[in-house]
Amino acid sequence: MGEYQCYEFVALERPLMAKQMGELRNVSTRAEITPTRFWNEYHYGDFKGDATKLVARYFDAHLYFANWGTRRLMLRLPSKHVTIKSLRPYFVGDAARASSTGRHVIVDLCSDEEGSDYYAEADDGLLTALTPLRTELGCGDFRVAYLAWLLAVQLGEVDENATEPPLPPGLAMLTAAQLAMVDFLRLDRHLLTAAAAASPAPTNDGAAARRWVRALAPLAKNSWLERAIKEPHLPLGTELLGAFRRQTKTPPRRPGRRVAELLATAEELSLKRAPPPPRRSSRSSGSTASPQKH
Repeated sequence: MGEYQCYEFVALERPLMAKQMGELRNVSTRAEITPTRFWNEYHYGDFKGDATKLVARYFDAHLYFANWGTRRLMLRLPSKHVTIKSLRPYFVGDAARASSTGRHVIVDLCSDEEGSDYYAEADDGLLTALTPLRTELGCGDFRVAYLAWLLAVQLGEVDENATEPPLPPGLAMLTAAQLAMVDFLRLDRHLLTAAAAASPAPTNDGAAARRWVRALAPLAKNSWLERAIKEPHLPLGTELLGAFRRQTKTPPRRPGRRVAELLATAEELSLKRAPPPPRRSSRSSGSTASPQKH
């Protein structure tokens, strides 16, 4: 099988303008470009653009796949939805990075394993399955960030004496998008199980959020309503829920576990679930039964 690469970018919050589409056409003459998507695949040659710069300027999500073992996912969120400060404890290596452009925060995740990879050649639905991660993270669901930290742990980029960042609830009950993230980035299921063992069950905070909204000062409510009118394309519900969770969240009640502890537990789980070795026969393969004496 020859080389294969796939580049996909999507614009979710604002469609691309004609001028922007023209700029992208200068990057690639053969890519499929629409107001919401840039897609190209290569069986030879390579992409001439810079994916990081394209996400920073045009797109809200990017997926890269190469059949020699590299997978990359980038998500761009408005800084009003999530702060780089809140993400910093989770993004500590090269495989899981978070950066700020001022207006946006960009999450960059990369899984790189040597050897051929036949996972998803030109799977048009793959990035669609992953884009809800933006909304979840923007709403204050930090399971996405914790999974990124686990990726760095798995790849050996976190010191074994380091302690885990704040543990979010619900790691044992991941959403469909989070499960797609686990599969795409090849997160070790034993490591995930070890981490999820101490994660509390998620709680429904919808009623508390509604009480919080009703208690907002009139000036604050007017500000939200004015933004809804001026910027109807923005997911203000996501931003509002995220603001509620940031202001009302409580610190974790238990100290973080050491990375070495998580890795040891994952190893134990792996050994327990490994298939048993084949049983040895009571007779050697070359033996024959002794003749009976009559």
